[in-house]
Amino acid sequence: MSDLGAVVALTKRDLLRFTRDRSQLLGTVGRPAIWMLLFGSGLRRSVGGSLGAGIDYRQFTYAGAIAMTILFGGMFHGITIVWDREFGMLRSVLVAPISRAAIVGGKTCAGATVTLLQAVVAAAFAPLVGVHYGVGEALVLLLAMGVMSLGVTGIGVALGSRMQTFEGFGVVSNFVVLPLYFLSGGVFPPDGLPPWMRALVVANPVTYGVDWMRAAIGQPHTFDAGVDAVATLGFAVVGLVAASLAFRRTAH
Repeated sequence: MSDLGAVVALTKRDLLRFTRDRSQLLGTVGRPAIWMLLFGSGLRRSVGGSLGAGIDYRQFTYAGAIAMTILFGGMFHGITIVWDREFGMLRSVLVAPISRAAIVGGKTCAGATVTLLQAVVAAAFAPLVGVHYGVGEALVLLLAMGVMSLGVTGIGVALGSRMQTFEGFGVVSNFVVLPLYFLSGGVFPPDGLPPWMRALVVANPVTYGVDWMRAAIGQPHTFDAGVDAVATLGFAVVGLVAASLAFRRTAH
């Protein structure tokens, strides 16, 4: 089997596993719905006035809710490696006549695709929270979501390659996901934060993905869209490199 064929086969396998898992499908719809409709509506009156620029809190959290979906979806895809190791599937793949890069590529491609599909479902809630945009803006939004999905999935695969148990992966992944999310500007605007917290927001690569999504759909944003795109692309490259290095160490 060629490396390209291996990537396609591994991608198909993980996509089938996702579509057959009803709990994942339910989470794909439920997570953004709870965040946008319940949490966003609940805080709409208390913090909406401080956002300015004619945007309320539900609209402000729209990009943040998509980012949350990507973070949880991409990061937790790494658990499939722990699963494959636990039940012997990973050993079978490692002895196959394909490169380690093909295995990493297949796992990352599958995870990024599944994560992007989850993000698209989250984005479909736009009319329910008063967010409207055209076809061109939707394509840029899709690009931003896709690049961010690659980066997050790469980090998830890297973590999954280093973890030996489901419990260990759950603890470490939550320790990574929660700070990335709450310091991304998706929950509260970076303006007015204490200097030390604002520094963390600026240093967080997810911040630029959230800001890029806001710029894509014409919402107020903090950085230039070009800066957001370059930073998010850089994050994707770092994620892919981290996944490759971590998996190679696991394989030896």
